[in-house]
Amino acid sequence: MALLVTCDTGGDRIPDSLRELLARAGWSSDQPGPASILGGQGHSRLSQPLIDRDAGFAARMIAEQAGCDLIANPNRADLVDVGRSVHHRHLFRPSIRKLPTSVRKAILAEIRTPYRDAVRRRLSEMLLQYPYVVHLSIRTFAARAVSGQWQRGDVGLLYDPGRGDELDWCLDLSDELYFAMPDLRVRRNHPGRGTNDSLTKAMRKHFHDVHYLGVEVVLNRAWAARPVRRRREVLRVLANAICEVTPEAAPQAA
Repeated sequence: MALLVTCDTGGDRIPDSLRELLARAGWSSDQPGPASILGGQGHSRLSQPLIDRDAGFAARMIAEQAGCDLIANPNRADLVDVGRSVHHRHLFRPSIRKLPTSVRKAILAEIRTPYRDAVRRRLSEMLLQYPYVVHLSIRTFAARAVSGQWQRGDVGLLYDPGRGDELDWCLDLSDELYFAMPDLRVRRNHPGRGTNDSLTKAMRKHFHDVHYLGVEVVLNRAWAARPVRRRREVLRVLANAICEVTPEAAPQAA
């Protein structure tokens, strides 16, 4: 299947190569909780917790159920948001932004660059083999934004509406999920926009001349964070629906 699942935010590790450097700079892994560490990110609808294990679990289950490759960032999201461009104001959390430039450059070199290179390399390999590739980036979002506003919906599909293939794929997936699980609230380009700064946006730019489809699948933590049977059921339905709308693509002739 021409499908790749990635997860930017599900890791919980600190690279050994960075531990001493971070300690010397005065950074501690024992940081405040998500609400207090967000600082100036109050308007970010997709703000992430320190360790988003729920996104990691969902990505693993979807990839396993769909029988496709998974590339997951194993490192903590509070060190760097690997989905952001290098000049984005939310690339680093406030506790990291105040560290010396040399430390921040080391974080980028040890975490962000290898992860994005791995995703780009795997997509390149797949696009040489298949006529098209669907890339799903899995994240979660809070049911209630930092601003206090409730964010409605269970699953968000974030895509570029100007790209017909992405639009059609998301419409097909929405329809498939409606018939498979009518009570699952699926919203398109909510609670964010697929054209906002993200890994999929960067990959669209890199693979602009081939059939690359990049979609962020964002899950409401109101249910994604509850380790109950219902969560597994929803993720299985979601994975099966993804398979239904992503037909097996025949390898291209060498």
